[in-house]
Amino acid sequence: MRFVISLAILVCLSASAFAATDSLIIQGRILNLNGRLYRQAPSITFSRNNILQPQSELSKQAPLAPDGSFRVSLPMLYGKEEIYLDYSGKAFATFLGSPGTIEITFNGDSLASKNRLFYFAGVNAEANNQNYTLVNEEAKRIRANSVLGTRFYETFWAKSPTEAQSLSSKRAELKLSALQAVAATGIVDPTLKNWAQALANDEMLQNLYEYALTNQYALGKDLLDSLNRLAQSPLTTQRVTWASRFGTFADRQIDEKKATIPSRNNSLPVRRMAYLIRSNSSKLTASERERLDEIISKGTAEKVELDFLSNMYAKNEMLLNLLFSYERESRFYGEMFDSTAREFLKARFLPRNFHKYTYSQQLRLSQHIKSTLTIPQFRNSLDEIVKMEVRDSINIEKFIAFKDVRTEPTEALPGYFISASNERGTTWLNRMTDLYKGKTIYVVKWSFDDPKSRDDLAFIAAMQAQLPTDVVFLFLHLPADEVFVSGDLVKQYIIRHRLKGVHMFLSSGQAIDLLFKLNPIESGTYAIIRPNGKFAQKNAPAPAELDKTIQAIWQARGK
Repeated sequence: MRFVISLAILVCLSASAFAATDSLIIQGRILNLNGRLYRQAPSITFSRNNILQPQSELSKQAPLAPDGSFRVSLPMLYGKEEIYLDYSGKAFATFLGSPGTIEITFNGDSLASKNRLFYFAGVNAEANNQNYTLVNEEAKRIRANSVLGTRFYETFWAKSPTEAQSLSSKRAELKLSALQAVAATGIVDPTLKNWAQALANDEMLQNLYEYALTNQYALGKDLLDSLNRLAQSPLTTQRVTWASRFGTFADRQIDEKKATIPSRNNSLPVRRMAYLIRSNSSKLTASERERLDEIISKGTAEKVELDFLSNMYAKNEMLLNLLFSYERESRFYGEMFDSTAREFLKARFLPRNFHKYTYSQQLRLSQHIKSTLTIPQFRNSLDEIVKMEVRDSINIEKFIAFKDVRTEPTEALPGYFISASNERGTTWLNRMTDLYKGKTIYVVKWSFDDPKSRDDLAFIAAMQAQLPTDVVFLFLHLPADEVFVSGDLVKQYIIRHRLKGVHMFLSSGQAIDLLFKLNPIESGTYAIIRPNGKFAQKNAPAPAELDKTIQAIWQARGK
């Protein structure tokens, strides 16, 4: 059955980490900044999104001068992007940025006030100033309409496709009706109108993709055609979230197609194979280049030519394996999706698979993928997050090279401890909990090859930033049952995702031995141990449930 529609783990970056692009200069002042507030909160954090990685907000801190003034620059990959201001948890704002300069002022004496706090000048100033009225009015209308507002998702998934389409459209209209309140005070700024329309329509699209995923429905052409919006301004959290849901939908569709034609999963057209070998093989002789050019021109090959391609492949197998894995997946993108959607999926391939590659492989594969992209926003977005991903290469090398591992947790890098033991699992774990008695322990049971584990662990750094240093994070790495997991890749992942704490790499026997003591002994599960060494929760909330998990740890800590 088909239906159609009508129509940012916080990562702090230096300026050099970004792709060369236009910048937004953010400057301003906190008025009436007293000495106590300055000491408590001496900087402001500004964050923005990346279309390819919804779990990351790309952030920079702007230090405050004693007079409350600040200045910082952020790159702009899209013409207009949502920017998020966080003043040390004391004040928050969302505003629209563009290349140029924006000025923000707010009063340090009014941080607890419910009245308007932020005032804007410079680029998009009128839209940002009017947005205060829009957001408050939209919240009122959502609260007042239970069917389309507060209780919308309680019944949405059980509706028919036609009803789901209608309700999603009406909810978007309800949100956009808040513009009437802005119009009552004067002329609605066109930039604000476009921003509001983008948010409402992108939420509608996300709802329909969620509906399709939940109810196993195919998508109509109108919904697929809407994907050209992914390369358009403004870039918002809502658009990044919707893009992520499309990616999940596309993954499911591709997996289903692969299952129906398994013979194609490991194949590429002859012309493409020859081109990749020709473009990425070093020290080719003149006759080899000529022969490859002939195969590329013909697009077909006899057995002798296939044998030749096989021999050429073997000479540079490691690199070509890397490129061919992407090309095989990209082939399905081209067959199943058009233009913008295909480009988005190609750019998303590496971020979705970062954990599978060393940083040198990430750099090489990103170069190849960028050479196949024609949409600048996607190419620059990929470049930006690859530079983020490989920036820890020196620490990764040190962590991988560290060999002085003992049963007693040994600090391989500041904040990163490794323990190794051939003891029974229960004996080893008891040794660790006894060592840290007097401290609260958050036990992380995870597996590198488990997507849920990786999703949850993206929140660990944020958790640790909000907890005292006497909370110990104990990571139990569970062995993979059916796949080989590279220890070097696991260590790379630990450093890249700031998984500070004590790391225990369990064997299968040790994991089984812990079955009753640490039930459930499954990846993506968690436990909390009180300072007295007894369990507060054997099935504790996950890091992704950030507020709930932090509260549970504070309760177990007893303070």
